Amino acid sequence: MASISFGGLASGLDTNTIVSELMRLERQPISRLENDKSFLQTRLTAFSNFDNKLKDLLGAFEKLDTPDELRSYSAKAATEDYFSVAASSTAAPGSYEIEVVNLARVQKDVSSGYTSASSTSFTAGTINISGTDIAITDTDSLADITDKINSANTGDTPTGVSAALINDGTAAGYRIVLTGKDASTAFNATVTGVSAEGTALSFANTQTAQQATVKVDNITMVSDNNTLTGAIPGVTLDLLKTNPVGETTKLNIDVDTEGVKDKLNTFVSAYNDIIKFIDGQKDAGWANDSGMKAVKRNMQDMLVTAVGGTGSYQHLVDVGISTNKEDGTISFDSAKLDDAITNNMVDLEKLFTGETGADGIAKKFIDYFSSMTDSIDGIYASKKKSTDSSIRSIEDNITQMELRLEKREKSIRERFNSLELLMSQMNATSSYLSQQMTMLNSMSMGSK
Repeated sequence: MASISFGGLASGLDTNTIVSELMRLERQPISRLENDKSFLQTRLTAFSNFDNKLKDLLGAFEKLDTPDELRSYSAKAATEDYFSVAASSTAAPGSYEIEVVNLARVQKDVSSGYTSASSTSFTAGTINISGTDIAITDTDSLADITDKINSANTGDTPTGVSAALINDGTAAGYRIVLTGKDASTAFNATVTGVSAEGTALSFANTQTAQQATVKVDNITMVSDNNTLTGAIPGVTLDLLKTNPVGETTKLNIDVDTEGVKDKLNTFVSAYNDIIKFIDGQKDAGWANDSGMKAVKRNMQDMLVTAVGGTGSYQHLVDVGISTNKEDGTISFDSAKLDDAITNNMVDLEKLFTGETGADGIAKKFIDYFSSMTDSIDGIYASKKKSTDSSIRSIEDNITQMELRLEKREKSIRERFNSLELLMSQMNATSSYLSQQMTMLNSMSMGSK
């Protein structure tokens, strides 16, 4: 049964306000717990952001831990009329003379033409494509024949020939076009006994198969398509058109200084983001966290520790990458780094990628940050585990306190209700006595 609140009707007190104020005071411990929970959640968000920045730096070094990844080359042709070119990190600097002799093309045969693709019925017979017989029935249309040719190009022994139905726009413009799988696929298509509309089905060659032919420094190379990846190591050539006979196009492969610097700048930016993030936590309650301080200290130590090995560069500062004393961030001297890339790329690679018996800078950072970002034992993972536990404990305490406060408020309101009832009864008694006294006084006055 719901309790009834008299709200100060008898006493004149604002009991609802009094109870609300009493409960506000009683809730102060809960408010403190909620503040603690909010602090823990904010701190965990900060460590999540910190973890993402650590992963960014880890990813940057993972793209610098092999010579192939660190290198960057540019490829430039004297003209882009005959081929386009792209150089990968496995290319080698050099100069080449390229002649595009032939472009790759596939064989194409086209059939005789008919007025309909679907309604015309052909006589029964056989189509033979390079030794494979395809049976045609007297109910097949041109579209059915197309489907049967494509079906024969499936399974364990495909013909290597696909079919497409076209319309050339003439009165009898429906035709089948046969296309070879690639530039090395030549085929024969012969038809026996198949005809419609008074015209025997037959195929005429419109384009012969031809492999692409390229001469690189007068060495002839062929390909089944117009994209060549093996003609020059680490270089992809996309053939566009043939050179005039005997004419060549010069191609130069050079170290892409800016490309290498861009890769190194990725790690510099990621490194500086971490330093700035840690420094930006000075006003936060977790600014003195030992984990953050340890990361910053170890990062700075790895920057100045010699890598060992046989390379002439032992420290990052040797190639122009140095620490700014004011804020701990790093930057590079462009001229010094350019010189290392241009004149001593081998030793620059040893500095970052290491060699037998000596880990490079990238390996040292990768090993360290892999452990710091580990999904089980990393900094964020550890913080999350302890924080989640603390938050669950706080939430349990809040739940228990809320239940106690609910009972407490109910008890207080019941006491005020009892007071109101008592005062109401007393007021009623007082009123009755006053009435009786008034009556007695009236009777007394009347007897005189």
